[in-house]
This record gives sequence, C-alpha cells and structure tokens, in this order.
Amino acid sequence: MARAKYYIKRQIEGEEIDEVANFTRKDKAERFLNKLFRGLKKADRHYPYWVRQGYFKSEFVGLCVNFKTEYWIEKY
Repeated sequence: MARAKYYIKRQIEGEEIDEVANFTRKDKAERFLNKLFRGLKKADRHYPYWVRQGYFKSEFVGLCVNFKTEYWIEKY
C-alpha cells in the first residue's frame, strides 16, 4: 500500500504557491514546519504566528515594505 505524501507549501503575498519540501511521514513534515517557524522567529524583522496546527503566517517588515507569507502542510 502506498504512503501518503505530505507537502510543505508557501505562498508569498501576490505570488504563486511554491513547494518547499515533501515527506512521506507526517511527523517529519511537522518537525520541518516547526523548525521553519523557529528559524523565522529568530530572524531579524520576521514576525511569524500560528493560525492553526500545520499552518502559520509570517510578516516581514522592512523599510516601507511589508510582506506576508503563508506556510502550511498539504496531504496527498
């Protein structure tokens, strides 16, 4: 029996959806998403926040520039 694939996807405001990574195990996909969240939290001028489990948004605030990026897990 085939395993499900878990895709980590990202969409920057006003752009197309990008695939960041893919896994066959849910726990590895969740760990990757959590590491990505912690990395953005430590980065300068990035403000990530959880919307729900497996989905978070990050805001980048620069000089006269604000970008919102969404990250989530999709299962196929």
